Amino acid sequence: MGMRANPIRFTLVPALALGAAGVAVAQSFGDVDPGVGWVLGINLGTYPTWWIDKRQAKRSGFRVPEWTLHLLSMVGGGPAAVLAMRTLRHKTRKRVFQILHPLLAALNVAALGWWLMQ
Repeated sequence: MGMRANPIRFTLVPALALGAAGVAVAQSFGDVDPGVGWVLGINLGTYPTWWIDKRQAKRSGFRVPEWTLHLLSMVGGGPAAVLAMRTLRHKTRKRVFQILHPLLAALNVAALGWWLMQ
């Protein structure tokens, strides 16, 4: 089964796996907070997911479902999503992306700050 048949398996699952790997790496160092590991990992997985969607949009190939892009932003990948929107010039015309993703990025940063203050 290829990427066209199941884009979620090739985009969302690896991004979430990178988030989990970030937690594992943070815990292996002992003094790094797992929340920081999650945020770094999920952002490292979010940007390539947006890049894949942009590339496929240019090629008229399969597309990453929009809810996948939203979900990645909601679980901590907001900063990478906003960076991808700006650098890749992707999803910049859709109002929901213009408003939601910068808001989610701000909430992600605030949540991480709150997490670290605890």
